[in-house]
Amino acid sequence: MLPCNWRLFVIGINHTTASLQDREPLQLTRDELVKANAALFKIQGIKESVVLSTCNRIEFYFVLDLKLNARTIVIDFYKKFKNIDISGIIDKFYLKKDKHTIDHIFRVASGIESMIVGENQILGQAKEAYSAACAANSAGKILHRLFHQAFRIGKQVRTDTELGQGACSVASATIDLVRSKIKKLDNPMILFIGLNKMITLAVSRLNRYGFDNFTFVNRTKEKAVEFAQQYKAEGHGLDSLPTLIPNADVIVSCTGSDKAVITADMLKNAFPANNGNPVLIADMAVPRDVEWHPSLTAVEYYDMEAVKEFVREKQNDRLNAIPQAERIIEYKLEQFVYWYDGMRHEPSYNGLSDAYERTRLHEMNKIYPELDDETRELVDRATKRLVNKLLHISSRSEKKADNGE
Repeated sequence: MLPCNWRLFVIGINHTTASLQDREPLQLTRDELVKANAALFKIQGIKESVVLSTCNRIEFYFVLDLKLNARTIVIDFYKKFKNIDISGIIDKFYLKKDKHTIDHIFRVASGIESMIVGENQILGQAKEAYSAACAANSAGKILHRLFHQAFRIGKQVRTDTELGQGACSVASATIDLVRSKIKKLDNPMILFIGLNKMITLAVSRLNRYGFDNFTFVNRTKEKAVEFAQQYKAEGHGLDSLPTLIPNADVIVSCTGSDKAVITADMLKNAFPANNGNPVLIADMAVPRDVEWHPSLTAVEYYDMEAVKEFVREKQNDRLNAIPQAERIIEYKLEQFVYWYDGMRHEPSYNGLSDAYERTRLHEMNKIYPELDDETRELVDRATKRLVNKLLHISSRSEKKADNGE
């Protein structure tokens, strides 16, 4: 039997294995995902890679040479790519291989592994991660098929089970928390910081609840002004924050910044004392947008850890749908593993085709000088056909051996 010199791995960290504080420095932006995959793909022995980074998880999917260590790769990656040493928290990373990796991405895409069970944003985030890998040419035959199958399963689970009925996103859960805190306020001024899918969902949800006293802030002022027009609101650049914060009753922030956009000093200057209702801040960003401190008594602050606690008691209906979703995953998993097991011993994927080609060229180079151009071309085509047929025969033999024939 042709030996398999690679395995499929996922190594990752998420909201169940590590705190928000641990995960914050590890985040990769959408723009960084392509560069991250390109950097990983340069490492000798990494055949394929897809990096998935969301506010609640960072995962590395690898088709990896057996001689390499996935944990060492991730430690070295962060050292070079982000200039940070994660060796102290590497034990908080989970590592799965082969069938367990396949099962994991199917569960992730289905929303079973999400902080908010059944949430639908993860499917779009997984597609963005896969697209970034495609842009870096780091996804190959295994991960192409794996992620496309995961997308199909994620869609089927949400269509065919209660897991997708009324399932909320992180943004909608955050806004439900906000609404529960401000429902007694009369027309509160709500300041939104950042413009992205999370903010758009938050604005839309609050607007449906009857709130419309909005102000928008973004790094690019023109985009904030343009977006604000549909709500007859004002748009500003980040430099206006010190003057806008004191007038806000609620602040909802979600930017892609790698450092706080609202500092503790800004909040101290804006709210020196609690003279009534504290300003409520919902920080949906990872890393967090707000530099908060317990001494800020005039601020009621909620980050993703607080949202996680809020949604725990809201999930019973979706939790009851998990067994049905798992039956769908189990059936699809069995089908995919059958194909994957065949690929594990595919000659062309284990370097045999390269070895055959090197041998062919080595032998042909001995006689090429003695042949004219026309004969050389004929012999070249004939020997290439011979190599392809030998690879085909080898592949069929391996499949028969695996099936016990």
